[in-house]
Amino acid sequence: MNDIEWLATRCGTFVAGRPFSLPAAPGTAGLVVEPTQIPQAVRTGLEVITVVGWPTGRHHSVIKAAEARLAVEAGADALWLALDPDAAPEAMLADAIAVHQSLTVEVGIVCPGTPDPAMVRVAEQLGASCIAVPASAPLPETSLDICVFNAEPGQEAAIEWLEAGAARVFACPA
Repeated sequence: MNDIEWLATRCGTFVAGRPFSLPAAPGTAGLVVEPTQIPQAVRTGLEVITVVGWPTGRHHSVIKAAEARLAVEAGADALWLALDPDAAPEAMLADAIAVHQSLTVEVGIVCPGTPDPAMVRVAEQLGASCIAVPASAPLPETSLDICVFNAEPGQEAAIEWLEAGAARVFACPA
């Protein structure tokens, strides 16, 4: 595998919150989409990661759990769960467990802003597959894989994030 192929496995596309579209080179790390975009994303043949409780994390746990189950049934390969950043750590963990308990796919935790240390601890306690943070936020200290989303498109931006400690980078379509 050459460097460009390796980089493509670490880069994906972040479509959540915007109309579905793909850049010319979407990378192979996957597509991050909202649940309503899963059918379009599945047709691309790329890994489909859907955001649950997006964007605020303030949805009721029952709603998030139902959204997660429906997303998996629709073809999502993985989920990123948004937690309420203003909730107590115990409530965040209960929310994460309610969503995670009945799923057979990987579940990561997505932070809508700067990751709160309590949210990072909840992700670690849950055994989350990753913690996803926006490109506008600093990378948290954690043993989990870090995914950066809303990154600028282009190989240079992706390389900078990977060198800073991110495991995968999801850019917005240009």
